[in-house]
Parts: sequence; C-alpha cells; structure tokens
Amino acid sequence: MSERINQHLNPLVGNNIRRLRKERGLKATEVIAKLQLENVNENGYNNPTVDMLVALTKIFECDFNEFFKTE
Repeated sequence: MSERINQHLNPLVGNNIRRLRKERGLKATEVIAKLQLENVNENGYNNPTVDMLVALTKIFECDFNEFFKTE
C-alpha cells in the first residue's frame, strides 16, 4: 500500500489536482477512468497516494511540483 499525503490541515494538493483537472477540461469521472488505466484505484479518500500523484503527472502532463504549488 502506498503512503498517503495527509491533507487534513492543508488541502493544497487536492486543490491543485482540482485546478489541473479543470484547466485541462476533464471531468472527475474521466480522471478516475484514466487512473484505473494506470492501475491506480481512487477510493474517494481525501488524501491521495504517492502512486496516484505519479499517475496524475502523466494524465495532466505536468511536473510533480504542480501539486504543491501555492498561488
């Protein structure tokens, strides 16, 4: 099992995932389907796994640092 990124006090990663998804015009269900193709199951947890973030870099075609970006 992969380590999860705890977002309890700071939802920065989740907010950036949402931002990247919207910037690319993807629905949440489309991202989930693409994650499944990468053999990463999204179980509805608020805290993404490291494996999920790696897969999302491929899906969003972005750098890993995009998930930790503050604006």
